[in-house]
Amino acid sequence: MFDMKFKIAFTTFLFFLFSIFAFHLSYSCPADSTTHTVDSISVKQSKPSTMNDTWYHSAEPERHYVIDSSIFHLEEYNEVERDGIESMNIGNNGTAAFPMVYSMDKSTGFNVGYNQFDIYRYQKDSIRYYQVIRPYVELTMCIGLNYNQMFKVKFANQHKGLFYYGVDFTRIYSTGIYQGQRANDNGFSLYGIYNSKNKHWNIDADLIFNSFRVQENGGVKINPFDSTLFQKNLVPITDVGQNIYNQISFYLTSSYSIGKSYYARKNDTLRVKTLLPVFKVSHLFNIEKSSFSYRDYYPDTVNYEKFFSPDSVYNDFHYLKVGNAIQLEYRPRSLTSDSTYSEKDFIAYAEAGVDYYLVWQNGLHHSFDNLYVGGTFRNNYASKAHIIYRATAKYYLAGYNQNDLMVDGLVGYDFNKLGILSGNATFQLKQAPYIFEHYYYPRNSWSDSLSQTAIFNVGGKYQNPRYGIVADLNYYVASYIPTTPGVPIPYVTKSPESAFVLHFGNRNGIAGLHFDNDLWFTITPPPYGYINSMFPMFYSKHSLYYEHRVFKGAFWFATGFDVRLRYSTNSGPYYEPLLGTFAPVTTPNPTYQFSNFPIYPLVDFFVNFKIKTVRIFLKVTNVTSPIDAYYGYGYSNFYKYPAADLSFAAGVTWRFFD
Repeated sequence: MFDMKFKIAFTTFLFFLFSIFAFHLSYSCPADSTTHTVDSISVKQSKPSTMNDTWYHSAEPERHYVIDSSIFHLEEYNEVERDGIESMNIGNNGTAAFPMVYSMDKSTGFNVGYNQFDIYRYQKDSIRYYQVIRPYVELTMCIGLNYNQMFKVKFANQHKGLFYYGVDFTRIYSTGIYQGQRANDNGFSLYGIYNSKNKHWNIDADLIFNSFRVQENGGVKINPFDSTLFQKNLVPITDVGQNIYNQISFYLTSSYSIGKSYYARKNDTLRVKTLLPVFKVSHLFNIEKSSFSYRDYYPDTVNYEKFFSPDSVYNDFHYLKVGNAIQLEYRPRSLTSDSTYSEKDFIAYAEAGVDYYLVWQNGLHHSFDNLYVGGTFRNNYASKAHIIYRATAKYYLAGYNQNDLMVDGLVGYDFNKLGILSGNATFQLKQAPYIFEHYYYPRNSWSDSLSQTAIFNVGGKYQNPRYGIVADLNYYVASYIPTTPGVPIPYVTKSPESAFVLHFGNRNGIAGLHFDNDLWFTITPPPYGYINSMFPMFYSKHSLYYEHRVFKGAFWFATGFDVRLRYSTNSGPYYEPLLGTFAPVTTPNPTYQFSNFPIYPLVDFFVNFKIKTVRIFLKVTNVTSPIDAYYGYGYSNFYKYPAADLSFAAGVTWRFFD
């Protein structure tokens, strides 16, 4: 009873503080900081030493971001804790993860369906390309209890402004608290960019590798928070299987540009005649090989039901993809003199391509292709215009994903100090993942032609980087969202279901005291379906901390608490490791609910500090866990998958740049 009153009082205290800061928002940037906008909210970052020390994504090469060297939220070192919508793993860093808030997956094309490790993967669209004038190296190492280890390396350099190259590597290894939780994740992205001296030719090459070797225990068999076991590694588990996933992708883009000639200034006296690119034609070649394997040599026959055969459970899926595409780009510019030019406020893209797939599944194989066209018309960030807009469409003319369609649009206006106001709309038709429609196995097989998932989204967003606040509202209407492969009806609901997702966020500080917040509300009117059964009604994260610089700014520290709250009336998703899917619980058991309380706080304590180019964090996670153990209850990330107990982690990030 005492502990329940404590949790209620603590939660009330958090919201009281949030109310105070919401009415007294003030933000002042130190002299050596700046801001940039990300998907969820603006965050403070250090200024680059030069204008070249930035990074960008391939889709928006003119939009550069500062290389982060701050200590803000440095303690959120794992992949599921991040700025924006967070995910939650099944109890151990590097294991299967699922988002806490519903949002639209705007990826297009062929999808196998094994998406449980996507948050850890390197992908073409997320590669950071660096523009630096000297070598940039960043090393990160994190260690924690239960062999929780993470190692990251970032390296980037250039040669005479003609050749840019870099690599980003991540390794995660952790054994976890319960049996059968070991995760061993490895991945890297390697890129090289060559620009010819005359600016006509350009060659980009990307190599991406992802590897996951993750044990799967099928969840606990008893309530680990209400037992006489003193060690969590003695708690009975369902199985000890293993998911093995490997992917290697290679992209090669060769481009030829035409445009106008002008004189680029190298210094006050030297000018060099060069090309001002306006129109570009590119050829993109992509080859990818992926493999998914599952093994359980001592399976629980009840757990696997349809897949037990006869003394083990296995699943093998491999595919080879070869893609070719032609891309056209028009970026208008006009000369204002023989050595200066101005950017026009629009960029247009067009694309046509074909992807060929050769698929193997448990000894059987077949092939198919996808033929698609697409285009984008958007504003040019380099023009610094106040109007923001983007219109994108992609359609699959033939092949496995025939009639898939994505139409996405955004329009907004930058009011400078008053903030940015924008509206968005998206319509998507998407084929179900492959394993929902085709599965070949000695014991159980299916081959179905499922209806395309249809999703419509409309919303609006207001953000003010100057004051560190954001608010957005999205309305979704969705039908035919597949949830459980192999069942007669693989949908929670076929009729359209709707949801409102409301988000508030702030990053504010007064005299070094900060209270950063993100709150998401998911409102699902009847008829209830996939969204209502899979996502909590309320999810929030709060950071209350104090930061200060001493010794003339040579030492920078921050210390405080991170708190996460979740409220849900459902049992949450259940993770099925064989096919890597998260699905609604059909017959919930109160033993495996999220927690014994409607709103349960997960509390972490941290200390971050920076000395010159070295950043260090110390973190104690789930500090309320000992109280939970005393009263015999706890907190589960997902159905039958309890959260990790009290733990400790430390990490250091060292930049060799300044």
